[in-house]
Amino acid sequence: MADRLDSILDFLILADRFKKVERRAFLGDLSRRENSAEHSWHMALVAMVLARETKFAGDLARVLSMVLVHDLVEIYAGDAFAYDAAARAAAVAKEEQAARDLFGKLPPDLGGEFEGLWREFEARETPEARLAYACDRVQGFLQAYLSDGSSWIEAKVRRAQTWERTRPARELDPRIEALVLRIYARSDARAMWDGAEIAVPPGEGVVR
Repeated sequence: MADRLDSILDFLILADRFKKVERRAFLGDLSRRENSAEHSWHMALVAMVLARETKFAGDLARVLSMVLVHDLVEIYAGDAFAYDAAARAAAVAKEEQAARDLFGKLPPDLGGEFEGLWREFEARETPEARLAYACDRVQGFLQAYLSDGSSWIEAKVRRAQTWERTRPARELDPRIEALVLRIYARSDARAMWDGAEIAVPPGEGVVR
């Protein structure tokens, strides 16, 4: 029992480092960049709201569990910027090793459960994983909008790139699509893109 509790305690202490993992997006007041723990909290709130709005029939508790663990590997691997293709490709191997190292610190039953949730999220083969993944894309897009597109401007991200990035969220459910399109409409109205980019991409449809 003592060894088990020590392992659990050490893992929870290690998890505090998650609060120091810096993401590229800024907070809404532009005072600093968002950290991964804040991203996960906001993503969980998005999931709670969208699960109800879409009348999600799956296991919301499992969705929220995936939200809590989906980025924990960043404690070791760091965050890879969504629009940096090379960094994202390099992150695959780093995150795989990080998952083994991080979840391996827990007792085997808990470690297996947490690693399983992480892998389920990455695979996106269950309704719960697909909703969690969509919420990840919604939160990231929303955070960039909240900070006046600062991370987009900094990295010279084009509107078309964000359109592809939000695709898994938009295609999951019409209500989620409508929410994302409203963020696009508000971003357009605040001139967060180059003027030439504001034309509606083919298939974008109407903001509902």
